[in-house]
Amino acid sequence: GGYVIHVDAGVGALAAALAIGPRLASERKLEAHSLPLILAGAGLIWLGWDGFNGGDPGGATIDAAIAVLNTNIATAVSAVVWMLMDMKFFGKPTLVGATSGAITGLVAITPAAGYVNGWEAMLIGIASGSIPWMALYWLEPKLKVDDTLGVFSTHGIAGIVGGLLTGVFANPAVTQFIAPGLRGALYGNWYQLGIQALAAVIVFVYDFAITFGLLKLIGLFIPLQSPPQVLAIGDYAVHGEVAYSELLAAIPESVKPKEAVEEAKAMDEETKEKGKD
Repeated sequence: GGYVIHVDAGVGALAAALAIGPRLASERKLEAHSLPLILAGAGLIWLGWDGFNGGDPGGATIDAAIAVLNTNIATAVSAVVWMLMDMKFFGKPTLVGATSGAITGLVAITPAAGYVNGWEAMLIGIASGSIPWMALYWLEPKLKVDDTLGVFSTHGIAGIVGGLLTGVFANPAVTQFIAPGLRGALYGNWYQLGIQALAAVIVFVYDFAITFGLLKLIGLFIPLQSPPQVLAIGDYAVHGEVAYSELLAAIPESVKPKEAVEEAKAMDEETKEKGKD
């Protein structure tokens, strides 16, 4: 999962962001829309992750129990570490940061869940709460890439971290239930770490090349991004509607249907009259 799903997704997001280009500067300053929904979504993701990490063995086995335990250990530690990073560099812990750390913890522990012990899961959580944080706030700005949801860092980098640390921490006391004899660099098998690193490079290069190439090919026939004047208006320019009525105030009247403008003015006048009363 760390490489096949998350590194693929993260590198694909990086390639897409570079191929499509950035949003308008004003759009890049938008804050999170709904913190309760973010918390609810992260909680549901965490719950579901227990299911597919623990469900990999296909039964109620000891390795399934180990995978679920490690998933929760790494995720909790990662969320706390991300908050500590926020406190250190931004002054305050945030809910968005905690949920981001939980996601990176889930991503990083996925390849290692059934292969490591509890204390090793904690170390993976520490790495997944700090390294993707640095990638998001230090690396991505240097790359000047507009990765809207930070997918490259929270999935791509976290997936690489998890894959590499699986090659370090794969514990023969745990792997005996899945793949007897399998061990990581910490237990004398440096070859496994090399395999993990080579796999990360192959997945990164292949996924970036294919995604970037396909998007550029598509861009020869249809635009990958709307013109700036359409982006400035937003959904209204394409669909004739917006998600929230208060956003209509920011749309120039020249692009609104005449009936909508007249109705809005009438409602405004009515509101003013009621205010006088």
